[in-house]
Amino acid sequence: MEVNQFSSRTSRHVLSEPCPTEKSPRTKYFPSFKKGSTPSSEKGSKASNEFLHTPLFNKSLQDRRLSDQGLAVTRQKSRLENRQVRDKSYYMGLLYRKGYEVGSEIKKLIGKIELMKADQSVFVSYKHKAETQASELSNLQSTLSVYNLVDDMQNTGIGVDESVEKLQSIKADNQLESVQVEKMFELRKKKELQFRELETDASQEKYVVDILSSTTSPQFRDRYKNLKKMDEDLKCDLSKLEQELKNLKFKRKELEDKCVLLNKTKASSLIIKLNEEMTKRDNLFSEQVSRDTPSEMPSLQQRKHEHTDFLRCLGNQSRNIKQQIEQVQGQLENLNNKMHGIRNERSLKLKKLKIRENVIDAFSNTYPEQKEDLLNRLAEMRHKIRSLLEHMSSQLNFDRIGNHGLEIDSSSKEAELLSTEEQNARDSLKQELLDLMAKEALEDKLSEEIDKIKEEIVTKKREIDHFSNTEELKNQFEKKEKELLEESQDLLKQKEAFHMVIKDLQSRVGELEENLEKNGTYKELTQLEKQWHYLEQENFDTEEFLADAKVLGGYGSVKSNVMDRLRQLNDLLIEIHA
Repeated sequence: MEVNQFSSRTSRHVLSEPCPTEKSPRTKYFPSFKKGSTPSSEKGSKASNEFLHTPLFNKSLQDRRLSDQGLAVTRQKSRLENRQVRDKSYYMGLLYRKGYEVGSEIKKLIGKIELMKADQSVFVSYKHKAETQASELSNLQSTLSVYNLVDDMQNTGIGVDESVEKLQSIKADNQLESVQVEKMFELRKKKELQFRELETDASQEKYVVDILSSTTSPQFRDRYKNLKKMDEDLKCDLSKLEQELKNLKFKRKELEDKCVLLNKTKASSLIIKLNEEMTKRDNLFSEQVSRDTPSEMPSLQQRKHEHTDFLRCLGNQSRNIKQQIEQVQGQLENLNNKMHGIRNERSLKLKKLKIRENVIDAFSNTYPEQKEDLLNRLAEMRHKIRSLLEHMSSQLNFDRIGNHGLEIDSSSKEAELLSTEEQNARDSLKQELLDLMAKEALEDKLSEEIDKIKEEIVTKKREIDHFSNTEELKNQFEKKEKELLEESQDLLKQKEAFHMVIKDLQSRVGELEENLEKNGTYKELTQLEKQWHYLEQENFDTEEFLADAKVLGGYGSVKSNVMDRLRQLNDLLIEIHA
């Protein structure tokens, strides 16, 4: 409704909008004029209205009238009351007048805001008082309920454990009801949000229709139609996707129901078996109850205490046995780890020994061949030396006097060559002998290590044989298992007797509950609890109402939204008239 009023006002006061080059702040921020505040010059004919609504900046100087240029013209008698010359001062007066009206409206709104703030402060004070009174009332109700419970317990002799169990059951019921109430409120909030969204959509559509009706440009209409088609297509797609999602959810529920039914069939069969066994147990208990008498209750209580002590002792013994078993298992695990480490070391050493054996075998296989090669080399070297000596002796036919120095030089060089070759051969022989000595030492070390490894293997085998004798452990375990089974059978028999006692106590509890329901104080407590829940619901409703009032009464957010819309509308009108 506010958007429609605003569109009608803007259509009547187009002259109040400034040109795009010179925007006045008054026309930009205060365009919302009243319908009754029209100038006196608008009481004329349609021609005068058309003349007013034609913008001046679209006309040239020659096309303007004399009255638009500020010159005086002849006045008619019928129009003497209205002013015909509308110059700059006239329009400035109109603008100032509208500014004063808007200022007065702003002052009125500020006064209303102050009144609202005062009302809010008073409301907050009252709310604080109500909260304090409600807290005091709740505390008093809690103390009263405690006193009543103590009084009832003293009068009826109810135990504390039973009252605690009842309290827990009541709390659980209250929690379930509170969860249901929260779900209802969430659904209500969702519906309210949907309603608000629909209202905003309707207002936006009305606003767009008004703008399109006021505009004459086909571009905006085509654009709006295209956007509307896009929106409809997207809505259709969204509806299809929602339907698919609903179908998938329905299928999921069906599958879950099938799974539940399968589980229910199994559970029902188990329940039937359990009921049959319960009937047998009840029959046995009834027979035992018929035999027992109330005079035997103290003896039964003594037996109960004895059995509880016995069960505690059995529990302690079982814990000790479990600890011993865990210790033995830990020792076995440690031994297994040690054995695994020893096996790994043994495998590594065996690999090293195999590698060394292969090296020794290769050397022993190649040793005679290498020896033959070396002997052949020595024979060749000796043959070469002999040939060189013969060659030297054959070339000694020169004169002894003239060639004496040459013979000495040649003999010295040959001797040096022979000495170097002999030294190289000796060095190679020494190195080979050293290698043979080192290999023999390695063989000795390997033989010693092999002997040590064999001794270690023998010792480890003895240890394994010692720890592998688990027959004695099995026999001990079987004996203890038999003893524990016998003790468990005895305990089951005692458990049946205790079930009989518990059944008697349950019957007594039922009688006491019936007496409690007949009691007047219990009825009063239930009524007070109902009143307390009703008051809590009322407090919750008031809190919701206050929250909604705060949201709706937010003047700042509303003002900012309105000003933003006004700016957008001014920009649209400027674009339309441009």
